[in-house]
Amino acid sequence: MHPTVRRPFPIVALVLLVALLAGCGGSPGGSDDPAAGRATRDGVLRFAYTVAPAGLDPHVSASYIAQETYLFPLYDRLTQITGGPELEPMLATGWSFSPDGREVTFVLRDDVTFHDGSPVTADAVKASFDRALHLPESTVKNNLSMISGIDVVDPRTVRFTANRPAADLPYVVSTSIGSIINPASLGRSDLDRRPDGSGPFVATSVRLGDGVTYERAPDYWDPAATTLAGLEIVGITNDNARLSALRSGQIDMMLAKVGQHAQASSLGPDFAVHSYPAAATYALQLNTLRPHVDQVKVRQALNFAVDRVGLDDAILSGQCAPNGQPLPPVFDGRGHLVAPPVTYSRDVSRAKALLAEAGLPDGFEMTMLVGAGLSPQDKMAPAVQAQLAEIGVRVRIEAQDPVQVNSLWNSQSPFDSYMQVRTAGPTAAITLRDNYLVTNRYPGPTPSGFEAAVNAAFDSALSVEQVDRTLQEASSIAVDQAMDVFLCALPTQVAHSTRVTGVETIGQADFQGVFDLRYVGITGAG
Repeated sequence: MHPTVRRPFPIVALVLLVALLAGCGGSPGGSDDPAAGRATRDGVLRFAYTVAPAGLDPHVSASYIAQETYLFPLYDRLTQITGGPELEPMLATGWSFSPDGREVTFVLRDDVTFHDGSPVTADAVKASFDRALHLPESTVKNNLSMISGIDVVDPRTVRFTANRPAADLPYVVSTSIGSIINPASLGRSDLDRRPDGSGPFVATSVRLGDGVTYERAPDYWDPAATTLAGLEIVGITNDNARLSALRSGQIDMMLAKVGQHAQASSLGPDFAVHSYPAAATYALQLNTLRPHVDQVKVRQALNFAVDRVGLDDAILSGQCAPNGQPLPPVFDGRGHLVAPPVTYSRDVSRAKALLAEAGLPDGFEMTMLVGAGLSPQDKMAPAVQAQLAEIGVRVRIEAQDPVQVNSLWNSQSPFDSYMQVRTAGPTAAITLRDNYLVTNRYPGPTPSGFEAAVNAAFDSALSVEQVDRTLQEASSIAVDQAMDVFLCALPTQVAHSTRVTGVETIGQADFQGVFDLRYVGITGAG
């Protein structure tokens, strides 16, 4: 059997996973889901995201997460995440681990072609991953740092060798990082505008900074993924503009921010709002390479200064539950702390005392990066600024282009903090790794013991209880050392016309604000 993962996201039990039925594919809620209404194969779905496409090259995006929604229709991966969330096959029919967990062997389907008709083979898979790992300008090589070698066993079999136990690898390759690019185009410099994959759609219009228009690829191997004749994804940063476009019928579906919940829920009977479990978090991310922020007592002071309940009530429509740790309650039993070593709540006196102990009785100046017009972060930033001012921390907000803002947050960043989402992964271990062990997500050094505790969870030989213990150790370190100013647990929410089907089955949206629209449809009803 292939591995599946349901809440609360176990990452073990991924041992000796063998071949699946080659016909596996599809998802509930597609064209054959009678409860959702039958989608028309002539339909075109118009979806509004919060960020415009910055480029469609899977390996060089400043933020692969921000671009995944645009990439998923174009490229197949070895595996995929479907609703639940569950890890399922895509190009791979199955995969297996060596006894020590350091080799993962994938067996491929034999009926998949790139859009030019050439076959998707083990050589093509290796070539794509070699590019992701070795391209000088690759922005995803750190996410694949566990890979030490890739071997083609035969035309349908590829083996990855890792430098550590790698139970997470089948999950990692389900993201856009694992997009399999046509080898004929690997040397091209214009992949950001002329993508070349084997996905269910081809791009007919790529408008960087605006949107992408797609049409169904002919003879795609998974018919359930091609119920739509076409797809259009546009980036609309302004929340009100996105909601107005939905209300007026210009779009059929949109990413809704939690601060819009009341408005989106009041659009009338022709519209609906779906909320996925709160797996991501809002945080004021901290650059521990910077002066003052490099002191743990300063970081703890910042955590005691913020009013999480007030932020949720005033800005987030009561939809973002206060959470003073890196993993929200949905990860209970997989690293979420029932009894954290420090319970962060609003305590101005304690915050001031900690600053004094750090040698900063008069506070200090701090910069805060935020995406210009990116709501609700642009509203949360001045609210937190005012709260920190009460303990003498004078914050200067630096609003930058929302498409490029993620690229400014790295080890060379001149900013002390960044108001942004910590996206979740399909498991707790992946969530901690991707948020804190990748330099463009956590620029500074991590506290002693944190990295070892997270990486230990990727040993496929560990029991569920052992994984929980090592993840709780990592979470305890993160809380005690105040690796972020932790704010609240964030659900992904989507507002849509009732004509749209399959909304609840979008696997990536189940744990982060990213949408794989291949199993979404639209009915012909007016």
